[in-house]
Order: sequence, then structure tokens, then C-alpha cells
Amino acid sequence: MNATDLAFEAWVARARDVTCIKVAEKRNLVLSRGHVERAGPCPGCGGEDRFRINLRKDFFACRVCDASGRSILLMQLIDGCDFLAACEALTGEPPPRGEGRRASPQDLADREEARRAAREAADAKSETYREAERARLYRKWTRATRHAPPMLDYYAGRGIHLPDAFKARFAPDEPYFEGEVKDERGRKQPRLIYRGPAVLLPITDAEGAFRGLHITWLDRTRTDGKAEIFDPDTGEQLPAKKVRGSKKGNRILLVPARGAAVRQVAGEGPETVMSIYTADRLAGRLREDTEYVSSADLGNLCGPAKDGERVTHPTRLVTDKIGRQKRLTVPGPTPDFERPAMFVPAGITHLTLLADGDSDPFFTRLAMERAVARHAAPGRHINVAWPPEGFDFNDVLRGRHHERVA
Repeated sequence: MNATDLAFEAWVARARDVTCIKVAEKRNLVLSRGHVERAGPCPGCGGEDRFRINLRKDFFACRVCDASGRSILLMQLIDGCDFLAACEALTGEPPPRGEGRRASPQDLADREEARRAAREAADAKSETYREAERARLYRKWTRATRHAPPMLDYYAGRGIHLPDAFKARFAPDEPYFEGEVKDERGRKQPRLIYRGPAVLLPITDAEGAFRGLHITWLDRTRTDGKAEIFDPDTGEQLPAKKVRGSKKGNRILLVPARGAAVRQVAGEGPETVMSIYTADRLAGRLREDTEYVSSADLGNLCGPAKDGERVTHPTRLVTDKIGRQKRLTVPGPTPDFERPAMFVPAGITHLTLLADGDSDPFFTRLAMERAVARHAAPGRHINVAWPPEGFDFNDVLRGRHHERVA
């Protein structure tokens, strides 16, 4: 290898040494904050969070347009340039062989037009997939059974009373998918790891249109009534709940108001909210103007923090990949109004947000502060209800917090 070739290889190596996140910062990509991954719109096909950079692996990927790789490929994707021009942009040096060229204004215009077309095509593809998935889930919902005994037994075992208007159905043999596998033709398919009875709850948008399902797998033999599901390859225990379809910005209307809704009780999990409904019912506090709503998870209840705001945890530590201990940081209390969270109808004047006491108190407190700020509106009173630390409202309903203390 001659001197020119050696110089060229060293130049390419210097380009490769630039990390993906440095490329993103150089080109002002808007990404979420995170210790392991950062997500945002794809510089090639757009979207909201389909593009991710893994900081530990120094690798980027888009789940829609399938672009992936390391720094040079990322620069090519962002700038729409060839390999040599990407290396020049990364190193700030021309290629030693005198090769390569920067894109002309016409080249840039042509590439931007191609990107726009690619974004529109990717968005259309995503929308087609979402609509097909929504239709599949709606068919599943309509075929499920109302008030089936296994579902009734599950809620009864938790001490929860169900009104006739409760929005839930039962599927006797619901599949549980986790990850992907390739079929005999090399196409990616969802990996089926479990089947069993499950409760289905509909997720709806602000107009009441069906958007997806919240699914809880059941096991009558277990104390909490939920199935134990394990990954067959890793042995990792997986959540007995899943959301399919579109959750962000939507909600699960568990019990509608019997008249015009001006009060709302909203929490993360359906069992938490229905525990409060049951307590209100037993105490004679039910009102015709109150609706009971689940957000499906805490992130959708509170929404994301603005600009990736992080706050240092006062006590908890994490260990990085080289064994160093650092203070854990968690999302801060300032809401990002540009990104979705569960909607609260404009007519709601009294909102009660339910916290979970069995989650980390510092993390949950900041999340609830964010929820209060996000859902604030003129004339609306917001209250945050907290169970005893270390417990949730279903524990309180069943008196389990007293048993554990004793």
C-alpha cells in the first residue's frame, strides 16, 4: 500500500471515529434525551420518533425507511451526499486523493425533493399500517365476549365492582407477541410466545373513535389474577399487560358519566381507577357528572418532559457500561406541549389524578407535577390523590396496606 492509500485509509478512519451523536449535534437533529438511546424524526423520512441513535453501540436506525449504520452513513443520509463527501464533512478535510465533490445547489434541491417524496411515501406507508392494525384490533374487540365469568372473577378477586357500563370484554385465547422472527421466505413476523385468556379494553380518541386495545392476560390460579409470561429464550419475565394500536394522546374510558361529564378521575392503570370507582360506589359518592378514565401508562397520563429535561435523583445510583456509579436522572416537571399525552375534555372542571405509591416516589412526584401543569386549564381544579407509600389504590381497597404494615 503506497503513501496515498495509507493517507486515504487514515482519513476514512478519522471520519469513522466521529460518533453518531456528534453527527446529530453537528447537523442539529432534534432528539430526545437518554442515557442509552435518543429518538426523534428520521432525517430521511421524517415521522416523530421512528429514528433512534444507540449511544452505547454508536449505531443509528430508522424503523420505517430501514436506514441504519454508523457515522459516515448517517452523514450521507442527512446531507444526501456520497461516501467521500460525507467523510470530508466529518473530518473537515478534503480527501487525500483529491476525489469527491460537494453537492451543488441543484443537487441539494433534487435531494431535498427526493427526501420530501420519501417522507410522504413513508408517512403513507405508516398510516396504511396503522389503519390496518386498527381494523384488525377492532374486529378482535367486536368478537370478544361481554362480562364473561373469568373476567368477572378477575375483578372480583381484586375487590372491584363493575357497573353495566364498564368498557371491557373477554378473549379466551389471546396471543402474546414479543419481538420478531423470520419466516421461511425471510420476512419478519411477530414472534408468538404465549396464548391465554385476557381482558380487552378499548382505547379511544377525543372524538370517541376506536384506536387500539389495552390487553391484560389472566391466570385464575395466581393470587393477583394475572398471567406469568416469560421470554422462552432469555427467561425474562414480561409484563402481563400490553397496548396495541395508538395509545399516545388517547385514553380508556372505563366508566362514562351518566350525564354531561364535568368531573374526571384519571389514573395510569385500569385497576387503580376502578378501585377508586368501587370505593366511591361503596361510600355512596358516585355522581352522574363523573367519568373514570385510564391513560394506559404513566407516560401517557403525564406526557414527556420539555426538551428532554432531566433532574438528578436524590438517592438512586446507576452503573454505566464501564462500571462507574452515577446519580440517576429522571424526567423533570416541565411538560412538553408539542408532544402528545392523554387528552382531558375541555368541559372537565374538576380533575382528580391518581398516583401510584408503589413506584419510585421522586420519579412519580415529578411525573404528577408534570401532569398537573399539562392538564391545567382556566376554571379547572386539579387534585392529586396519593395512596400510602409502597402501595397502590387497589391495595388500599383490599386493605392490604394494613396487612403489610402489621
